[in-house]
Amino acid sequence: MNENVSFKSRINFVDRATFNKLKNGIKILYKHDVPNIIKDKTFYSEEIRTCTGGGLVKPFVEADGFHLMDDVVNFNNLHDILVYLFRYVKDAERGLLLGSKELGSRPYSVRIFEKIKKAFMTRLPNVSIFEGHTYSQAQTHFSYSLKDDMWTICSEYRPLNTQELLPVKSLPELKKVYREVSIADGDSLFINGNEITPDMAPEIFQKKSLKSK
Repeated sequence: MNENVSFKSRINFVDRATFNKLKNGIKILYKHDVPNIIKDKTFYSEEIRTCTGGGLVKPFVEADGFHLMDDVVNFNNLHDILVYLFRYVKDAERGLLLGSKELGSRPYSVRIFEKIKKAFMTRLPNVSIFEGHTYSQAQTHFSYSLKDDMWTICSEYRPLNTQELLPVKSLPELKKVYREVSIADGDSLFINGNEITPDMAPEIFQKKSLKSK
């Protein structure tokens, strides 16, 4: 075992060009006729808007990832979906959850996210959460590598006065793009190559695990 290994997940926010270079492994799609839950050493998914994505991790042992469309089919099948997720990684220690958006035309978006969030908080010692895109034009892409226990995330948003999607490149932008940000006890957060420490943003760092509350 590498002496530098620490059993916490590293969460790294980057721009889209960097994400495209770093994403690796199996691509997780979201439609019902393709695998939308993947267990592997590396995986990634893209264009999470009103959907919910993330994964479960037993660091350096096994991990799975998912991307769930926010529709009535997934809403009605959430129990079975969660059974599959936790069966793939039976002794998961950490998790990450991201996505959803409050839109009247997408009534299952927040409802699906909240149900998965409740299950994660109940069953996992530590969960990092990026909940609720606040911009109407926003999307998130994620990639995971089991080898170094790293989540690479690109969140993009479009302000009203611009014609292009801008990547999250600072802490204020991160807190502005999501309705809720909560970093699990022990997880480390980097944005644009800079580490965000608990003393810089105590409101988003958990002092103890969600499960212990």
